[in-house]
This record gives sequence, structure tokens and C-alpha cells, in this order.
Amino acid sequence: MEIKWMGNTSFLIKTSLGKKILLDPIQIHPLIEKYDFNPDIITFSHLHNNEIISDFINKNSIVITSPCSFTNEYISIEGYNTYRDDLNGYKRGENIIYYFNIDDYKICHLGSLGHCLDSELLSKIYGCDFLFIPIGGHFCLDGFQAAKLSKNINPKYIIPMAYKTSSEYFFLDGPHKFLSSMKNTLLIEKDIIYTDELLFDEPCTIIILSNKK
Repeated sequence: MEIKWMGNTSFLIKTSLGKKILLDPIQIHPLIEKYDFNPDIITFSHLHNNEIISDFINKNSIVITSPCSFTNEYISIEGYNTYRDDLNGYKRGENIIYYFNIDDYKICHLGSLGHCLDSELLSKIYGCDFLFIPIGGHFCLDGFQAAKLSKNINPKYIIPMAYKTSSEYFFLDGPHKFLSSMKNTLLIEKDIIYTDELLFDEPCTIIILSNKK
């Protein structure tokens, strides 16, 4: 399985069968023509600018925009309603956490989550293989909140997202708060990883991907 970080909260996952799942294509519209997506499934943690990408995706794509359950021959998805702030969505609205089972890997994408999770939801996503978590603050969890939540979820690998890089998302914090609160960081100087190259031998290992264009 391939996992490619597109920037912000957007990822493209390619299964062992060659199926493509596009997660949160929200902030990538200026660059979208560079990619040959043709995704089979698209999920949105919240709706924003989805009309802009409509011309660049397969019209047969399955688009998921709600906290529902979905299963077919190569994937299962569970969606959980949450919020983009700690005021039950009063400031920034709702957010959907998606929990995927792909190629026997359990993947949790937290979207633009802005608050702590209760014990019931934590139990549903606990111990996943990959956790995609926002860490940039201001519009989502900050680095300290994200570190605490990551430890409570206890995934095998953590992939931070939605934070300031050297050239993008200047309105967000950088990764330092998060990284200073965690251990076991694996820096990968590219925007893609392959699951068969990972060991899965120690929990809460952070993978820092580079999404330089």
C-alpha cells in the first residue's frame, strides 16, 4: 500500500489492488492539475471548495461527506462526527473522523479536529496502524493537544498534518510543539511511503513526510 501526502490534511492512498482513495482534497486545488488522481473513493472531513476539484476527478468516484459506514471488496470505512473547535462546532463547524480498513491496515484520519475525544470514540480508534493528525493549531489541534491525543490513541505510526512548512501554511504553527512532546521520529525526505518498507515494531513512531512541490 502507498500513502502519499498532498499537503495540509490531504492524502492519496493506493491499495495493493491499485484502487485510489483520496482523503480531504480541501486545500490542494491550486496544484490539482499536477496529479492524475482518478480516485475510486473520496472522503471529506468537512466540505470546502469541493466544487473546484469536481472537474479533475473521475465522475464514477464514490464521494463520502458524512459520518456513515461504507464497505466494499477492498475497503471498509467508519465515519464519526466531531468538531473543528472545542465549542461543539460553534466557531468552525463539524468535522468527520474517518477510520479505514485497507489491505488489513487500520488507518485513522482525524480531519481538522479541534478538541479532545471521549473514551467511547477513543476505544474505537485505539491502536490503529496509521494516525493522520493535525498539529498546527489555530484552526485545529495544536502540537501539545495532538501529542496528548496521539499517546491516548497509541497507533503504530503517526503522520502529522496541517502544520506550517518552510513555504506553506504560514498561518499555522510549525511541528516543534508536537515533536518536542513525542519520541521516535522518522524523517522521510519525500511525500510518499510504502507499508512494506515499515517495521511496525514500536508504537507511536512519528513519520515526518516532505510535501515540497
